[in-house]
This record gives sequence, C-alpha cells and structure tokens, in this order.
Amino acid sequence: MLQPLLNELHTELEILPVPQVAEHQEVAFTLRDDISVNLRDLKPGISFFSQIAPCPAPRREELFVKLSRANYLGQLTGAARIGLSSDGKFLTLLAGMPYEMSYRNFREALEDFINFLLYWRSEIEQFERQQSVV
Repeated sequence: MLQPLLNELHTELEILPVPQVAEHQEVAFTLRDDISVNLRDLKPGISFFSQIAPCPAPRREELFVKLSRANYLGQLTGAARIGLSSDGKFLTLLAGMPYEMSYRNFREALEDFINFLLYWRSEIEQFERQQSVV
C-alpha cells in the first residue's frame, strides 16, 4: 500500500529519487535537509516517525510535563505522540493510522505530521532559550 502512495507523492512534489519501500516495509523519506520521516507500511495503514530534537538535560522534568500535556488526547500533537528515543537522547514524534488511506488522506496526514514536527522543534528551541535566561 505504501509504495503507490510514495510514487504519487514523488510525481506531485517532483522528489528524486523516488523513495523505495524496503523488504521490512519501511522507508526513510527526506523532504528537505532538516526533515526526514520514517514511513512504515502497517498493512493496513501507515505510521510516521521522526526525531524532533535532542532532548535537553537541564529542566528535563519541566519539559516532560509540558510534553505530557501536549500528548493528552493528542490535542497539541495532531493525534501523534511525543516520546523519547530508547537511548534517551532524542525527543521523537510518532503517528499511526492503522487503516487504508487514499492518496489525498496520506498526503494530508504527512503534511500535518511535518507541520507538528516543525512546531515542536520550534517549541523545544524556545524552551532551551528560556532555560539559558533563567
């Protein structure tokens, strides 16, 4: 299901080379130098995953409270979830849509995911600037 959607996205956005889904049904999709999203075919559905930013060490608990509020009912994440990489070094964003999707729904979901990714990168940068003032 994922490869035909990527082919259509390639045609619309003129992405070269066309991302190819690997045997394990996953592909890293790079939109710009600073935006990379891992897509996985859930059969049915698709998941999106990306690193938001390195996890700041100072005031970490305060940041986690803020992110927990954002995750609550997906209100500030567009139904995605902010998490922490297994090594604790990066904040991550994960969204899963476990259902068949049209190309239009796929494109809109990817666009929303990237918008939330960029929003949270900005929020983390702002959080880090605030900590240097304190």
